[in-house]
Amino acid sequence: MTNFTNPVTFRLLKFLYRETAGSKFRVVGMSVVSGLSRGALLAIFNAGAAAAAAANNNIAPLIGAFVVALAIYLASTFDSVRSAQVAVQTMIERLRLRLCTKLLHTQLRFLERQGTGELYTQLSHDLNQLAGATTTFLGVFQAFILVGFALAYLAWLSPWALLSAVVVIAAGAGAAYVQDRKARKHLQKARRLQKQFFDGINDLLQGFKELKLSRAHQAGLMEHLDETATSYRDLTIKTETLFLGSFLSSQAFTFLMIAVLVFGMPLMAPEHGVTVFQFLATVLFLVGPFETLSRAVPTAARARVALDSVERLEANLNEGISLEEHRPTASPPLNFHDIEFKATEFAFSGEHDDEHFDVGPLELKLKRNEIVFIVGGNGAGKTTFLKLLSGLYEPTEGAILVNGEEVTAAQRQAYREMFAAVFSDFHLFKRLYGVDVSDPALMDALLGELEIGHKTRLHNGMMTTVNLSAGQRKRLAYAISRLANRQVYVFDEFAADQDPQFRRYFYTELLPRLKADGKTIIAVTHDDRWFGVADRVVKMEYGRIAEIDEHNHSTHVPA
Repeated sequence: MTNFTNPVTFRLLKFLYRETAGSKFRVVGMSVVSGLSRGALLAIFNAGAAAAAAANNNIAPLIGAFVVALAIYLASTFDSVRSAQVAVQTMIERLRLRLCTKLLHTQLRFLERQGTGELYTQLSHDLNQLAGATTTFLGVFQAFILVGFALAYLAWLSPWALLSAVVVIAAGAGAAYVQDRKARKHLQKARRLQKQFFDGINDLLQGFKELKLSRAHQAGLMEHLDETATSYRDLTIKTETLFLGSFLSSQAFTFLMIAVLVFGMPLMAPEHGVTVFQFLATVLFLVGPFETLSRAVPTAARARVALDSVERLEANLNEGISLEEHRPTASPPLNFHDIEFKATEFAFSGEHDDEHFDVGPLELKLKRNEIVFIVGGNGAGKTTFLKLLSGLYEPTEGAILVNGEEVTAAQRQAYREMFAAVFSDFHLFKRLYGVDVSDPALMDALLGELEIGHKTRLHNGMMTTVNLSAGQRKRLAYAISRLANRQVYVFDEFAADQDPQFRRYFYTELLPRLKADGKTIIAVTHDDRWFGVADRVVKMEYGRIAEIDEHNHSTHVPA
């Protein structure tokens, strides 16, 4: 007694059918056999009861039929449920990996807009809801088979019995439909609150040090978490209350059907001579399937909300990637002599006024085997420039040229493969994914050179620890990037967290050594003391290049 006929549920079933790999015939076929064999058990029990009432002692065939039907029921149910579990887990694995692959092939701005809380919710909670729905729908399918069998049996006993059962079932389904619509609205609100709660948890984990320094910040965060959790709790209670009402309504209609058949049928159709026991046995047989259908309502409602979220995520991902980005083949790096910004601009506008930023138009040519420092105040556009340079942002106007040829969408990844970067908000990977570590001695030498060999080392493709100071973490990030041996090295305030001794080493030895190895270095810095190390110093203001000093400031070129 529930609503499984609305368009949203059909869309959910279509999605689950499409995403479940392999043939569905075995699962569906075994489910049909399970339902029919369980229905056969009802017929055998009723036949046995009728034989007992008639004092017929020849029940051996019925016992044999019972044993066979029971064996078929147990074997088919085990096989269908296990096959469904394998199919469901395979489906969730495929979905997660597919979405993660598309995430890797989308643009950086998509991730910056989406937020980690929403993505965690979609990739974990929402997909788990879909997995639960798939298993539940298998039980619903079997329940429908049992209900159909029982209704057919009731029709054989008495048409009046069938009519009464259909009326009661229709009334129960209508009540469940009303409750279901109300509950789904609450579920959508609750899911938004859950996302906000995950965002708060992310703030707690990522900002733990800052929170420990301020009781006021701790109290503010906990107040937000408390308000969100309380609202989520209240909405969940309302939703579960609606589902409880739907379940109890279905049970009330079930008992009403029992009452009608047991008390009313003998009065309405006494000529059939049907025993009350046969009615009662048949209707009680329906109680289990009806409860399965009723208990599936919350799962189906949650899965429909999760489906909206997952489909919205995948649609947004599909819009944010190109066929070139999604190619599975490797992209060998371009080989460059110069990189040129030609009237290059990047602009972004969010939903709010304070989410707007832009840089450009930029006119700049970077040459192979030179050191370029990027300077400027906060908000000058330095980091956005680095993201444009390294291919993480695509120009909204103008172009980026390599050796005089514009970088096309098909070449975008090959262009990025030229760069290694240590951004100011870098992430340090403990496992060195895709990095050639066939020569551990090279990594040991790098760690020793960077004065962190006593803090961490490479072991089985992983660093023994990344729990280092801010400056040491940057050094480790550089060491890992050095193994990739890229053509261009990008540093965003690399020296800011280093002690004076290593800062001197960075400017006077590390950068010149990279240059001597044929590398190009682009570094954002405020250390004017070391500007003489650079071949050029590019000053940015308000998203534009304000001036360029070349060869130790001997030339002043207005942009």
